[in-house]
Amino acid sequence: MVQDIDTGGIAPPQPRVDDTVDIRGFTESDIEDHVSTLLASVGDASNSPSAGVPSLVAVWVISQVEKACGAGPLIDAKTLTRDDFATPTALSRVLHRRIREKNAPFVES
Repeated sequence: MVQDIDTGGIAPPQPRVDDTVDIRGFTESDIEDHVSTLLASVGDASNSPSAGVPSLVAVWVISQVEKACGAGPLIDAKTLTRDDFATPTALSRVLHRRIREKNAPFVES
C-alpha cells in the first residue's frame, strides 16, 4: 500500500507544559503577537504584517486559539473568506472579534 501522507512535511509543534495563555484579556494587538508566535513556531513567520497566511496554517492557528479559550469552536472554517486570513493582522482581528462575542473562559493551551 502506498503512503498518501508526505513524511517530509513540517508537523505542528507539540505544546509545552509551561504554555499557558489567558486569551480572554488579550487586546487585538496581543492576539496579533500570539498569532505571530504561533506562525513562527511552524516556520511560517514573516517580518511583514502584510504577508499572507496559508489556509491550512490559518485553520491550525485558529484551533490553537480555540484551545486556549476553551469555549469550543470560535470560527467555522467554512465561513472564512480569503480576506479573513489574508494577513496575520486580518486573522487576529477575526479571532479577537469572535473571542469578544463568546466571552471565552480561560484554560491552558
